[in-house]
Amino acid sequence: MTRRKKAPLRPLSDEEQAQLEKLSRSQSQSSTSVMRAKAILAVALGSGYTSAAQQVGLRCGDTVSKWVSRFNVEGLASLQQGA
Repeated sequence: MTRRKKAPLRPLSDEEQAQLEKLSRSQSQSSTSVMRAKAILAVALGSGYTSAAQQVGLRCGDTVSKWVSRFNVEGLASLQQGA
């Protein structure tokens, strides 16, 4: 049985979706920003936090949960900030 998410990802705007997809394929942005974009996209497509974490090379979903919470408040700007 999975836990209920404390802060599920809010719906993405079309612009956010496009920017996340672009950033997730970027080779010129920081690897951390790319990783965060990929994880947020995975959650937006229905993956759980743990699954999204594993898709980007992390072991547990706690970090993705924090990224999602920050994204919900700050939007795309949250991808450029420190963990």
